[in-house]
Amino acid sequence: MSGLTSPADSEAGQAAAAARTMYKQEDYARTLQALSHDELRERMKETLALEKAAMQEWLDSGDCYIISLAGKVHVPTCDSMRRFVDRDSAWSTNFSFPQRLQGDSPDEDPIPAWPILKTRAQIEAMPRRTACPLCSPDLPHLDKARRAITWTFLPARSLKSKHFGTEFRLPDGTLLGALTRISTVETIDGLLYSAEFEFAETPVTNPETDLMYETGTRALA
Repeated sequence: MSGLTSPADSEAGQAAAAARTMYKQEDYARTLQALSHDELRERMKETLALEKAAMQEWLDSGDCYIISLAGKVHVPTCDSMRRFVDRDSAWSTNFSFPQRLQGDSPDEDPIPAWPILKTRAQIEAMPRRTACPLCSPDLPHLDKARRAITWTFLPARSLKSKHFGTEFRLPDGTLLGALTRISTVETIDGLLYSAEFEFAETPVTNPETDLMYETGTRALA
């Protein structure tokens, strides 16, 4: 495949995002309490299959980079990104200890993180970017300024009440403004996610939409 503008734009990406979002819902989480460990593993297999299909579609596009939470640009084969790209590995702990999905987990969120995937065009449009020193992606002029704003990246599903009032942008620099409202509504067609921002004409409705907010400035060497 080629021409993907975002992993969330594809049918596979949307299906994987919807499956991941289910685990975040209180009603769905309660249904997991009554399942046996084998039944939990069957639920996880369904989610894992959707995630693997979405990841493979993105990798097959041939235009795939990953942004770490530190804001560095990586290629998918980077050793430091392997635990995110290899979804079998990402879910392995939950398959070994399925009770983690029933609340018996030391982690606040036992669902393994999904990486922030970007095209080359999206990377080059970012206001601040730095190449990973290990995998050294072939992107010209990654360090754009001698003193630059530093950004924190996160998917919309990770927004919490502590983010209210924080000014967000899309990774291409589009200003959304301050976060004003987060909601998830269960409808006949499934779960409807919505995050509203001060300057956005429409809310963000895909929980896997990548967002960023300023966390300071730093001088570059």
